[in-house]
Amino acid sequence: MNVLYLTEDYVGSRVHHNLCRSIVEADNQIDMTVFAFNRPNYPLRDLRPTYDSRNYRLVESGFEGNLLMYRTWFPYKIRCKYRQLTQKADLEHTDLIVASTLFSDGAVAYKLWCERQIPYVVVVRGTDVNLYLRCMPHLYRIGRQIVNNAQKVIFVSPVQRRQFEKSLAFRHLISGVQPKLITITNGIDQVWIDNQYLENDNRNPNAILYIGVFDRNKNVPTLIEACQRLRKQNPNLTLNLVGGGGPCEPPIMKQIEQNSDWIKFHGPVYDKQKLMQICRQNAVFVMISKSETFGLVYYEALTQGLPVVYTAGQGFDGVLNGYNVGLAAKSCSVSDVSEKIQLVLHDRIAMQKSIGQINFEDFSWQRKTQLWLSVLKTV
Repeated sequence: MNVLYLTEDYVGSRVHHNLCRSIVEADNQIDMTVFAFNRPNYPLRDLRPTYDSRNYRLVESGFEGNLLMYRTWFPYKIRCKYRQLTQKADLEHTDLIVASTLFSDGAVAYKLWCERQIPYVVVVRGTDVNLYLRCMPHLYRIGRQIVNNAQKVIFVSPVQRRQFEKSLAFRHLISGVQPKLITITNGIDQVWIDNQYLENDNRNPNAILYIGVFDRNKNVPTLIEACQRLRKQNPNLTLNLVGGGGPCEPPIMKQIEQNSDWIKFHGPVYDKQKLMQICRQNAVFVMISKSETFGLVYYEALTQGLPVVYTAGQGFDGVLNGYNVGLAAKSCSVSDVSEKIQLVLHDRIAMQKSIGQINFEDFSWQRKTQLWLSVLKTV
């Protein structure tokens, strides 16, 4: 089977690489081609140097056209991507397309289905439910056409499936498309599963950890402000920031410099063993993204015994129901974020015991790949 995987953020994300690599390693009958359309002037930290060797084909395409029209006119955006795809990819021998987003990539897959009858599967991510379904009702019609003609619709988290099913665009169609809706969360690297750590020997009980890029979505200034508020009650509280880059880095670096007595900036850390050591020195992991598809880093932090403060109503929310592993916070509320951090710090030992009951093998790429193979082989 020849599979064409469409994605627009391959450069800045490990998820697409890990999924495609895992699929071809699990089944040598699948030939995978990734078509990566690199968004124009989109600030992403290039993670490709951190990828291990891959045994699938990568076809990358830069942007050619009018940047303003690409950003503001959806049909033009799809035409740009479709033109590049048809010029660079081998569509004649493609058996199945996997579109990594419902709208941006799904519309391209739908156009290929209309013109070449190539079946496709679409994946619903955070951008689809938080941007397109909330703010772009003029695209509801094309969204319904994409879903109605897809072989399967994959959700990366339960909360996004619920948001999709309740949305104005799809709630009246759910009964008709329900059989094709499937939830398959992302996997986590085996190295985190094999090196779980729940001890408290080296932990600072007042240390907060964040790992990620410094962009508007990740909401780091709100985290810093929430920690500043908590320090009025707990002057020993410290904040460790790992990552950086992104359009918000300059103002955040200024905040770090102004509070260098209690904020430590580690910069990007790609070595997983080193990252684990940093995790093991902290008490709580906090990431309050405004939008989050899955939140891989939450699971990585949990394997190292860190309870988490996460965003209410986004990807991680509800995945581990039944486990006391952290608290959800309103991402843009400083008071709510600070309150949830304080509560988790107070209850972290009990939460660690609950973390110890999680079978992280359920989140391994090996398990997730088997679910994906069952989808790919039945369409």
